[in-house]
Amino acid sequence: MELSTKTITALFIALVVLLITRGEYHNYEGTSHGVWRGELTTVTARGGMLSTTDGNFWVSDGSLCRHSLKGDSMIVLGHRRGMFVSPFSTRLKLSASPFASLRRLYRERLVETITHRSARGLTGGLLMGLRGMIPCSTADAFKRSGTAHLLALSGLHTGIVALVLLFLSRLLMGKGILSGWLVVLGIALFVTLSGGRASTVRAGIMASFAVLWMTHRGGKLHLLSVWWTALLLSLIFLPGTLEDRGAQMSYGAVLSLILLGKNLKGKHSALISPFYAGVVVTVSLAPLMSSVYGGFSYLGPVATVISLPFMLAMMAIGLLASLGVNQLNILLEIISSVWVTILQAFNHSPVSLPGTVLYPLWGILVLGLRVFSRWNRFNRRFR
Repeated sequence: MELSTKTITALFIALVVLLITRGEYHNYEGTSHGVWRGELTTVTARGGMLSTTDGNFWVSDGSLCRHSLKGDSMIVLGHRRGMFVSPFSTRLKLSASPFASLRRLYRERLVETITHRSARGLTGGLLMGLRGMIPCSTADAFKRSGTAHLLALSGLHTGIVALVLLFLSRLLMGKGILSGWLVVLGIALFVTLSGGRASTVRAGIMASFAVLWMTHRGGKLHLLSVWWTALLLSLIFLPGTLEDRGAQMSYGAVLSLILLGKNLKGKHSALISPFYAGVVVTVSLAPLMSSVYGGFSYLGPVATVISLPFMLAMMAIGLLASLGVNQLNILLEIISSVWVTILQAFNHSPVSLPGTVLYPLWGILVLGLRVFSRWNRFNRRFR
């Protein structure tokens, strides 16, 4: 059943408010000494996020990236200041999952085959979500340009993998049912191998649903129904989805594109459409980004559009280089160096606005984007 415009808009606003206000809030004030036990949910070159029964704590230990991965268990003895823990000693228990073992093997393979550190880190981050391999200077360039989301495996990466798998399966097996289920199996394998983050799980469910729909039924796909299906399945199998900030951003970004996006046509659409999508996501998630990071990036949409060709090239060439095509190492190094240099030119401080200004302005901008998304005359200007 098709939802009315008023109903969709009301659902969107209600959900955004829910995403901003929902979450696990713990008292991180003060300092203390103690022992914390939990599972690593994020590993970077600066440390890792440890999920415990008392909340999430950032363990400031750069050596974690050399041995640990997302999903490993750890005991930390250290000094806590707020939500940051400076460890005195740590004990790591590697995950026994076969998928974690494959991720470790791939990490070792990257170290053996790709010599340039930044290129190796970007390849591991873009293909397998190995963020711990990305040098701090490279990660800072992405963060300060508003493109840090490109380093975390997301719906964009999963969508690219799904399209490649769909192309290969149809090339080899045609458009039959078996071909569609083979693509779904490949998507599930990629999501699992990449660490099963909330954004990739969401994208995996939506991509799988779309592939099966095209295979079995055909016709136009109702994206809002697919979005709700992905959200409900995530809530069933991953109960902490609504409390996960990554999941909130992922689902919120896709919902904003469904409700406020616009299929621009014309000779300039290849540049305008990604830029407009970036503006929609930036505006829609501004309150959430401000509550998590203390501000939002205004140059992010432009930097993201410029980064897309570099990202695709790094994923394709990095995959071949990691498979042993050593001749591509120099090309991979050049691409990564040029990419990071360009992003450094977009270095800026995030915009931080008080709530009394942010929320009214956000409401006006969202309403304006909704009106613009329904205005068809705009397309004619670019034909």
